[in-house]
Amino acid sequence: MMSMLDFRYLRCVMKREWKCPDSEINFFLYTPERPYQQRVDVRRIQLLPKIGWKLTRKNVFIIHGFNGTHSKTPMSFIRNAYLWRNDYNVFMVDWSELSRFPCYLSALANMRLAAQCSAQLYSYLTQSGVLAKMITCVGHSLGAHICGMMSGHLTEKQNKIIG
Repeated sequence: MMSMLDFRYLRCVMKREWKCPDSEINFFLYTPERPYQQRVDVRRIQLLPKIGWKLTRKNVFIIHGFNGTHSKTPMSFIRNAYLWRNDYNVFMVDWSELSRFPCYLSALANMRLAAQCSAQLYSYLTQSGVLAKMITCVGHSLGAHICGMMSGHLTEKQNKIIG
């Protein structure tokens, strides 16, 4: 259900309530054994190992930019490059509902929520025993800014950000 505080105009959404999880920010896991899209339910995060996530692997968050999606180029090329290495859990962050064309100003405002919710998943991984040096954040365009903004929600500094 839409929050009464959200501002919606044309195809644009400007989130005014920053609460995670948010129905318009989704996470998908891809692994070498399961190189297809698997939705991550952040409310049932303890089930990650059941969908292929392995503690012993490196992890990468891939975040698209303005008017992008998690499943189209260049994000799919980046995802496939990490999967090809066979030693990564790949998390795709999809905030496409909040970053559509022509809604650039809304996308700028929504980056804060995307960063907060992504940091929540990042924190789960570190609380599960993953070292920060085993997590990389890769962002394209505004996605690179989200990678940087995630640090403001984390107690431990991120090790590697690629933008």
